[in-house]
Amino acid sequence: MSAEHGTTPPGEPRPGPRNEPGSAPGRTDRSTPGDFPPAPWDLCGQGWLTVWTAPRSAVPPSPPGVVPLTLFGRVLVVTAFVDYRPPGLLSYHELLAAVVVRRGVSPGLSITHIWVDDETSRRGAREMWAIPKQQADFTFDAGHLTARTHATAVEAPLHAPGLPARITTSVWQASNGTAHRTALRTSARVRPTRLRWHLPETGGIGWLTAARPRLHLAVTNLRMRFGEP
Repeated sequence: MSAEHGTTPPGEPRPGPRNEPGSAPGRTDRSTPGDFPPAPWDLCGQGWLTVWTAPRSAVPPSPPGVVPLTLFGRVLVVTAFVDYRPPGLLSYHELLAAVVVRRGVSPGLSITHIWVDDETSRRGAREMWAIPKQQADFTFDAGHLTARTHATAVEAPLHAPGLPARITTSVWQASNGTAHRTALRTSARVRPTRLRWHLPETGGIGWLTAARPRLHLAVTNLRMRFGEP
């Protein structure tokens, strides 16, 4: 059984294992030179994201001391497909789900589930920032975006102008019983779009079957600095 927002794209993904929240190890010093680039990571690319509202009971737990942000009693969640490209430090595809949170009065994000198709990105994010990246197979084809077994999104573009956007925030992840903060700074152009998501309940973000999509954005000219001191 699967939950859909829009029509079902052809080709039902095969069921796969869930990526449980908090599965990333705490940061360690087990890496050896050459495993992954040191922080910060400067990345470039484009993306497609959706803002959802989800019932609190469906949302995975937040790191210690971090509280989900709510709108009319429902938690704000962001999902995104991202295509990282040159001249950025690394080139790979990504699918993520993140809860919008706050620590004190400062807003931020906490990534609950994330997949990539690059081992360097996976290992570096887990060991430096406790981000629970896992491997997945991706297909990006003319607005049809797939992370196999976990999610598919199909874009129906709108003829809307893009606007510049800059965001500086924090990413909070559970690490060894505490909340670890990583700085995130982005600039991009964003425009409204339409995305139809197919989320198998057996996939890693099947818990979003209880959520409602509220806003869809296409992101171009993305420049991101992750892990800035």
